[in-house]
Amino acid sequence: TSFPLDVEEEVKSLPMEVREEDLKGRRDLREKKIFTIDGDDTKDIDDAISIKKEGNIYTLGVHIADVSYYVKEGSPLDKEAMDRGTSVYLVDRVIPMLPHELSNGICSLNPNVDRLAISCVMKYDNEAKLLDYDIFPSVIRSRKQMTYKNVNSILEKNIIPEGYEDFVDDLKTMSEFATILRKAKVKRGYLDFDVDEAKILVDENCVPYEITKRERGTGENLIEDFMIAANECVATHIYNMDLPFIYRIHESPKEEKLRDFLGFVSNLGYQVTGDMKGNKSAAVQKLLKFVHDKKEGQVLTSLLLRCMQKAIYSPTNFGLGSSCYTHFTSPIRRYPDTTVHRLLRTYLFNHDLSSHTLNHYQEKLIFIADHSSAMERASVDCEREVEDMKMAEYMESHIGEEFEGMITSVMSFGMFVELDNLVEGLVPVRLMNDYFVFDEERMTLIGEKSKTKYTIGERVLIKVVAASKEAKTIDFEIVKKL
Repeated sequence: TSFPLDVEEEVKSLPMEVREEDLKGRRDLREKKIFTIDGDDTKDIDDAISIKKEGNIYTLGVHIADVSYYVKEGSPLDKEAMDRGTSVYLVDRVIPMLPHELSNGICSLNPNVDRLAISCVMKYDNEAKLLDYDIFPSVIRSRKQMTYKNVNSILEKNIIPEGYEDFVDDLKTMSEFATILRKAKVKRGYLDFDVDEAKILVDENCVPYEITKRERGTGENLIEDFMIAANECVATHIYNMDLPFIYRIHESPKEEKLRDFLGFVSNLGYQVTGDMKGNKSAAVQKLLKFVHDKKEGQVLTSLLLRCMQKAIYSPTNFGLGSSCYTHFTSPIRRYPDTTVHRLLRTYLFNHDLSSHTLNHYQEKLIFIADHSSAMERASVDCEREVEDMKMAEYMESHIGEEFEGMITSVMSFGMFVELDNLVEGLVPVRLMNDYFVFDEERMTLIGEKSKTKYTIGERVLIKVVAASKEAKTIDFEIVKKL
């Protein structure tokens, strides 16, 4: 969490509030009704939004912190951010890409203070057709730091928390427009895996005391839809100019993996019809829809997700579900986004399209894309490992207790059971009172004497028999099938 000395020195030389000279060439949006929506404990606020509806026309504003104005290319601050590639969000702390003075201070779109931004303002009709857009440097003043919890209380329960009265109409218009955007996205082949995530609550000593499912409400979906719209708009604009750029791409899933998945689903007794060749995005979308309401829905969705290739950063564009995509909306915590901002400033605001500049980025973006993809993978692995450790630590204080769960995978050495709070443990074959034969094709364990079968998607009652924070392992034994 600490930064090198030369970075700290550079931070000291930066202004910690917006000055008159910073406003040169910027559009002044401080009078506009712009606000932010984030988690309860978010301190690094990258994005703010605004909306206007006239007749059937929606004007959506997505205003993103102008980090690259403060983080100059080649400076110690920039080199350190590039090295880190991303902020890492662990159970009880953030290891930031940028020092706190920037990530929580001058770059963060905190309420009631002037902040520099890059705005993408888009005009749509009521069928989600993009009619016009503008990308420009701006200065904004967020009217309110909203939380998902409060926004969801307005949009889902019509309960208005104190201090939100002036924003209800805007939020309802946003919700209405987000629904239109999402419908159009799904029609185009957008894949919504919507896999449950765990939220681990820890006390001041970082000891976990509760694990719950992370809630995803209307507010979370709305922000996701708006950020996707801005990311696509920016990516398409630069793509059409045919300039060096950094894209976020999703390669198509391999056909054999999809075939294996289909084989497995039919072994569970389900019949999936239709063509899995041709448009992969449509095929996966169809599968997602198919497994969604099955009793093993969550498990099958996770398995299908594993068939997908991981999203990566790339200087060339080809994608799945979105024809042109980049990461523009989180420059405080992702280096590719900071780079995208830098390219927008170079190409669009400073009109620098010299061959020297284009050659420089042509070469540099290959490295940035590869390195950022690697750092993102490392950070995801780290986040997962900490989660596994904290879940094991949590279960150490529940040894001997019984819980209900679902079998999520079956191996020759045992089976994994996920509890309703998303904690996963192993039922080793050695703790099962029979000799079990593994049927790989059907992913089933069959007891030789008892003929008891265990397969994916079945619900069971388990007892916690062991847990180790150090080894990040949890062992269960089966009490009975449910």
